[in-house]
Amino acid sequence: MFQYKVKSYTGSEICMNVLSETDDSLYVHIVTIRDGYEMETREPMARRLFETLLATGYLMEVESAMTKAKSA
Repeated sequence: MFQYKVKSYTGSEICMNVLSETDDSLYVHIVTIRDGYEMETREPMARRLFETLLATGYLMEVESAMTKAKSA
């Protein structure tokens, strides 16, 4: 399972786990923490959308996000 941090606004934290994948889609688990509440969803995502989000920096692997935060 791969985990990603989603770029979000201040006061909100969003993480996404890839649960399974096929050639053209992924099934993801998204956890949003905002204002003391936690919301979870599970949904399909097109692989092309996922790759676009990675390429633009909207999604960052958790390990990469932690390394980037430590160097700042």
